Amino acid sequence: MKKFKYILISSIILFIIMSISHFIHDFLSIDIIAIYFPINESIFQHMKLIYTSFFIFYLVLYLLKRKFKFNNIFLTNLISVLTCIISFLAIYLPIFFNIGDNMIFTFILLFISILLGQFISYNLLLKEKRVSLNILAISFIVIIFIIFGYLTFNPIHNDLFWDFKNRTYEKVTK
Repeated sequence: MKKFKYILISSIILFIIMSISHFIHDFLSIDIIAIYFPINESIFQHMKLIYTSFFIFYLVLYLLKRKFKFNNIFLTNLISVLTCIISFLAIYLPIFFNIGDNMIFTFILLFISILLGQFISYNLLLKEKRVSLNILAISFIVIIFIIFGYLTFNPIHNDLFWDFKNRTYEKVTK
């Protein structure tokens, strides 16, 4: 698959997964899935949404790896998602805290951040398989999920965890 085509198609798929994932906890309201999907509208919960959506995408890619002849999927997942989250936050946070939220701008910035993550990580998919780096990446992926789970149920009381819409740090109850 050509680089530009992969980056564009994968970014669109990731954006769609994120859009669907945003509402999964609302539909199911099972505490265990709160580890993976957002429980409120805080910035932290949306970073967890990005992280889980990338994981879902790369897990499917892993299952289809023979068809596409990709390698280093877990390492690529880790680098791509961290690039996306860091680039998104670096631009979004100063604007959010100084000007406020604009949904259209947020979606555009998110898509650009996804594109950047996919662009930076693409070449890893085609490189020779690096077993030790993939095992290390899997370890980091699991550790980050554990941290997300812990912080979901024990949020730090600062602006990243504050749900500005519902004015709480906790899960929104219906």
